[in-house]
Amino acid sequence: MVKRLVVLLLLLSLTAFAQTVEWTSALSTPRCNVGEQVVLELRLSGATTDPLEPRVPDIPGVSMEFAGASKNVSMINGVTSSSSTYTYILTPTQQGSITVPAIAMSVDGQSYTTEPLKLQVGVSSGQTQPGAPGVPPGGVGPNGAGWGGPQNQLPSAPIQSDAQPVLVECEVSNTHPYVGELVVYTFRFLHRVQLAGSVNFEPPPPTGMLREDLGQSTNQVTRNGMEYAQSEVRTAYFPTSPGSLTIAPTRLSCQLAPDFLDPSFSFRGDGVRELSTQPVTLEVLPLPTQGRPPSFNGAVGRHFELLASLNKTLIKAGDPVKLAVTITGDEHPDLLLDPTLPNWPGVRSYTPEASALPYEKPNFRASKTFKIPLVPQQGGDFQLHDLSWSYFDPASRRYVTLTANPMVLKVEGSIPTTAGGKAPAPGAPVDPLRGPQPGLDSGQGWALEPGVAVLAVLPWGISLVLLVFGHAHQQYELSLQTDRARLQRLEKRVQRAKTLEELAQLAYQGLEIRKGMALIGLPLVRLREILSQEMVDELEKAEAARYSPEGDTDPKKVDEFRNLLLRELRGGEA
Repeated sequence: MVKRLVVLLLLLSLTAFAQTVEWTSALSTPRCNVGEQVVLELRLSGATTDPLEPRVPDIPGVSMEFAGASKNVSMINGVTSSSSTYTYILTPTQQGSITVPAIAMSVDGQSYTTEPLKLQVGVSSGQTQPGAPGVPPGGVGPNGAGWGGPQNQLPSAPIQSDAQPVLVECEVSNTHPYVGELVVYTFRFLHRVQLAGSVNFEPPPPTGMLREDLGQSTNQVTRNGMEYAQSEVRTAYFPTSPGSLTIAPTRLSCQLAPDFLDPSFSFRGDGVRELSTQPVTLEVLPLPTQGRPPSFNGAVGRHFELLASLNKTLIKAGDPVKLAVTITGDEHPDLLLDPTLPNWPGVRSYTPEASALPYEKPNFRASKTFKIPLVPQQGGDFQLHDLSWSYFDPASRRYVTLTANPMVLKVEGSIPTTAGGKAPAPGAPVDPLRGPQPGLDSGQGWALEPGVAVLAVLPWGISLVLLVFGHAHQQYELSLQTDRARLQRLEKRVQRAKTLEELAQLAYQGLEIRKGMALIGLPLVRLREILSQEMVDELEKAEAARYSPEGDTDPKKVDEFRNLLLRELRGGEA
């Protein structure tokens, strides 16, 4: 019994020892010159949870840069231990004795503090500081004084960030874009050592901007005379509203393979590396209103092209023809909207069909084609010209208008006539299925006599009246499907809604009926052109409230949104 108790107490003491938290700091050298770099490492071991990055206070007379963090996990004799290392590059800017203050860390509710460190900084003229023979300032001796030397010293380690075994970088092509302008975000992962296992890549979360994946590439690069294998991932962002927008950090974790032949390899700090880029803030500029042409509908970019063509140039009177308009440029396809056709007399246009080609990743090009049905209202030659489309060029900060080549549409055949033998008024709709009709002077003119015509159509007329009369009741029942009836039913649902999310869904349904067009899926810049500013703001608030801790059931906010929506559905009437 006594032996068992002793064994149990021994195990408990070993467990407590294994779980002891240690928070220490160390410098790569205790002395250096002005302008030389010194590595400061903060090491945490024995923690059971992942701590937050420590807050290192500013050190007077020292420029400090965060060089990365790493985490090691090991298992020895069934006991798992972990350590986290935070590396900083210190560059003294003045001579004298500099104190690295105590740095606090909170782990599992307990506060731990490192010991202050001293750094002696000499002149920057290249003269050596007093020290051990053969030990240059800012370095360690050939015997590796960091392992067996004084306390708070580290073994030899590269002091330039480019000499790290793994690096991550990010950059953007433009930090002050205009609304709708292409911004290329580039992330790079560099490593000069072998990796064990897979690399876990975590891209930035959605930012509220439109985005396109531009793919990745690999190559070899040289940094400070060292060869690195580089993996590059590029993403295209398109801001849709002005103001300050932030691209969150890109995170990456990897496992370094041990290389015992590499003199810079150390069991301390090598292993699992967790890396992160800095967040990138974009200041999005609004598009200027001065000089904005009527044919501008939101496109922003450079080197746009406008092409227009007809699938047929010779048709018969009343036949349809399709006008294909293709727009190409460095813009997101969702932001390429259909052009506004000029008022061509005698030609009627219909709703276009839009199709976009896949985004061209190497040269950042998008292409979208609009096929617009046209029906000429009379015979003759139609000159289709003045077809224009505008965009904003951020390089020159001005609007550019493109004009398509003029097109000629020849329409053959006589002008269709009405039942009375008269030609339709210019611009009157023509039924393509009707075709030419005989006149009174033709061989079949007797068929147009009033009496014959009445007797001929009387049976058909009676049947049609009975059919319409019998169908009237059913149509009356189906009248509930009219826009007015649908809006009335939707208003009742608005009155009963209890959440902002439910009101937002009803708002899209009702406003689509009121505006006569689809709204769901349109970009924010397009919604602002269609809906009132107040309604767009309420829709954004409702979307944000879905994920907020307070939820979307605030009675006051629900009533304000409800009153605004009812006013919009009633055409501005309270």
